[in-house]
Parts: sequence; C-alpha cells; structure tokens
Amino acid sequence: MLKTDILVINPGSTSSKIGVYREGAFIFEESVSHDLDVILSFGSIVGQLEYRKAFIKEVLEKNSYDLNRLKAIVGRGGILPGLKCGGYLVEKNLVEALSSPDIPQHASNLGGLIANEIAEELGIPSYIYDATTGADLSDIAKVSGLDGIERVGIYHVLNARAQSRNYAESIGRKYKDMKLIVCHMGGGITVTAHEGGTVIDGSAYDEGAMSPERTGGVQLIYWTKLCFSGKYTEDEVQKLIAGRGGLYSYLGKTDLRIIERDIEDGDEKAKLLLSAMAYQTAKEIAAMSVPLKGKPDAIILTGGMAKSEKLCKLIREYAGHIGEIVIMPGEDELGALAKGAERILSGEEYAMIFSK
Repeated sequence: MLKTDILVINPGSTSSKIGVYREGAFIFEESVSHDLDVILSFGSIVGQLEYRKAFIKEVLEKNSYDLNRLKAIVGRGGILPGLKCGGYLVEKNLVEALSSPDIPQHASNLGGLIANEIAEELGIPSYIYDATTGADLSDIAKVSGLDGIERVGIYHVLNARAQSRNYAESIGRKYKDMKLIVCHMGGGITVTAHEGGTVIDGSAYDEGAMSPERTGGVQLIYWTKLCFSGKYTEDEVQKLIAGRGGLYSYLGKTDLRIIERDIEDGDEKAKLLLSAMAYQTAKEIAAMSVPLKGKPDAIILTGGMAKSEKLCKLIREYAGHIGEIVIMPGEDELGALAKGAERILSGEEYAMIFSK
C-alpha cells in the first residue's frame, strides 16, 4: 500500500466534501452544506473559489492536520469537453479551461481549481480524475445527427468506473479485460458501455431515461414548441431538463422512498411512473449492448436508487435477458478520487496533460 497522504476535494452545487486519504483509508472526511444565498452572492462558479478554499483549510485546521504531510491533491473533474477517462495533471491549460465561462457551469469545475491553488502553495502536484465528461467515445459514437453538434459524453464516469473495478476485483478479473454496462441511478440516470477499461459510449441524462428530477430524452418536435412557446426563459428551460423534470414534473416529488410508499398506499399514477422510469432505463441498457457488439460480462446497477428493490426488480424484468445484472448500490466518490490519485502516484497509471 502506498504510504502517502492525499487530500481529496469534491465540490457540489451547495456542498463541499473533503477528506485526507492514507494507506487505503480516510483518516478523516467531512461534508458541509453551504448557505444557498451565500453561494449565489458570488455570481459565478469561479467566484466561489476563495470561499470554498477557505472552508477546506478551516476543516484541515480543525482536524489539526499538518499540510506538509500531503503528497498530492485530487479534485472532482468538472464538465469540460475533450477529456478522456482517467487522471489529468492540473496545470496552466487545464486551469484556464476549467475557469472558462464558455463551458457548462457546475461546482465540480472548482475541484481542480481549488486543488491547484492549495497544491501550488505546498509545491506538490494536483490532479483531477474521471471527470463527468471523461469518456473515450469513438468517432462513430460522436455523430449526433446534426452537422455542427457533436455528441459529448456527460456521464457518472467516476462512480461507474470505480464500481466496475470493484466488481472485476470481486470475481478475480481485471476491469480492462471485461465488457460491462453500468447504470448509475441517482438524481439523474446515465448508462455507460465499458470496454478495455474505458467508457466507449453512453446515454446521458438529457438523452436517455427520465429520472427523479431530469427529463431524459424528450421528442424534439414537442420540445422545440415548448422552448418557443414564450412561457419559459432559457434558464427555466434548463431547469426543466435538470431539476424540475422527470418524476418531479409529474408528482412534485423526487425522493424514491416516499414515492414507493405512495405506491404501497395505492397511488396508481406513481406506480405507472416508476414502471416507466424502469422501462426507459432498461431500454438504455439494451442500447449499450450495441457498442459492445454482444452480450456484456455483466450489467451493474449502482447509485442511490439501486437501493430500491422494486426499481431493480422492474429493470431486471425488462433487461435481464441482455446479461447478468449485478446490484452495487450507493457510491463513494471521495474514495474513487483518492484511489485514482493513488494509482497515479504509484505509477500504475499516468496523469494526462490537457491540450486545448
């Protein structure tokens, strides 16, 4: 086991999670929810940088942690087109790209930026690992159907690859030698095809199955009419796609546990919608068998909603014929980031350099 300390940083939209990882485990980790009004007061994602960095330093100080023990820092990768699966060294080009207002604005973009600032003060390297857009789509998978728009992989890459490794290890095989379909089910649902240790295609939250708060793929002819109806601003339309779509748009609820209780109490509408979400998810699983050109070694159901026996049973009924379904509920993003950085430091993997 590599004997070195790694600081792990995972910024969320209104939360920050950090931990210090040593010899295969966290010596401490902490998560905090930030005041939404404070977050909004900065006006931009990059504007939150100093505020978030100060919080992280406060947590380290509170735990009486000696920063000089750190050998590296790893942060969440952000939504930056052009990345591949794996780790990147945070340097000038990557910092400029993550700071750009032209990329989708999400708090995860801050992971590499905060890591870089603290690492520079200490004279140690910083990395990002398995960013949301870190996929190795083939040229054929990038074709969208409209010239000028290229398909970009925006998936739950971090958890999907981590669970793939965990599964492969559990059966005595290597992840890179397996063909897997991984379905991450949380606030959004993404389904990815894995071969050769990388993500070769996938179904993103805005093109695939609906989820508790996201629309999934909506027929464009009707979506276009909605966009030009005059009822919504661009910002409101974006919130329909992610935040107010899916089950929330039908039921005003996103918590699957509450929805399942409603079903047990006889709510037929909720029952139909849960079945529809499972049905759509199974269709995306079936679609991911195509890039793998045949039967996968396994289909992994993961994420928070994989804890639902009812949902997993429905998906198995629809997609069980495609391959063995393995349920690996939950996620460990901090751990996945730490292990990624650990592999880089040990020489098992190398850190890529981002080029514009």
